[in-house]
Amino acid sequence: MPWKIMPNSSVDFAIIGSGNVAHFLAHILTEKGLTISQVHSRNSISGNSLALKANAKFEEEITSINAGVIFIAVQDEQIESCLKQLPHSSILLYTSGTIDLAPIFPQNCGVFYPLQTFSKNNYSIPFNGPILLDDKNEEVNNYAIQLCSILNLSYKITSSDERKNIHLCAVFLNNFINHIACIGLSEAKERKIDSSLFAPLLKKTFENILSNDPFENQSGPAKRNDKIIINEHIALLDGNSKTIYHLITESILAKNGHEL
Repeated sequence: MPWKIMPNSSVDFAIIGSGNVAHFLAHILTEKGLTISQVHSRNSISGNSLALKANAKFEEEITSINAGVIFIAVQDEQIESCLKQLPHSSILLYTSGTIDLAPIFPQNCGVFYPLQTFSKNNYSIPFNGPILLDDKNEEVNNYAIQLCSILNLSYKITSSDERKNIHLCAVFLNNFINHIACIGLSEAKERKIDSSLFAPLLKKTFENILSNDPFENQSGPAKRNDKIIINEHIALLDGNSKTIYHLITESILAKNGHEL
């Protein structure tokens, strides 16, 4: 089958899954006038909701999916099972940052991994991250590149090993930083501190990270090796917050040649 696609092409799409990435895919495809004909999800409530938004048919059974291009946007442990049940005449693109492509059986399979964080209130915001591509054959590779061009998405060709390492770094730079913010704001709430006080600080922190070497940006009591302040802070904390404060402080001290 010749996998050439244009914005008004008759080639249709299907989406497996109904989480944040699935919603993002539905948004960017329909925004460009491409047709999503089918949606399948183990969660029939969110699946039907996504199908309605995409003007697509919700399929109760994954074996009913037969679109020309199928996105698999499910949890990593479900990907191989999904791939085995989908037609090998379709192009199959899964969205995982970690699943190795080499042992995957279908030769019409590739990776379409958006290097970005998604939540229910931001998947419709213009996407400005790269799509990491990895494909089993040149035909799928060329198709994925062409699709990125149509969707106005930047992309990077990666191997499975490179993609796993990028994903690892992204966990530190997004998931862990976000978790630290959750802890900080939770501590502020517990102490009845207005969280809006920290908005300028957060903005400046990320501006510094993006414009300078984060090691050079580092400040605070651990950077100064100020044991008095460190111990005062630890005494104010308990539970998980104390553990994380201790671990990160140790890491900063060690990075600067000190010990706790």
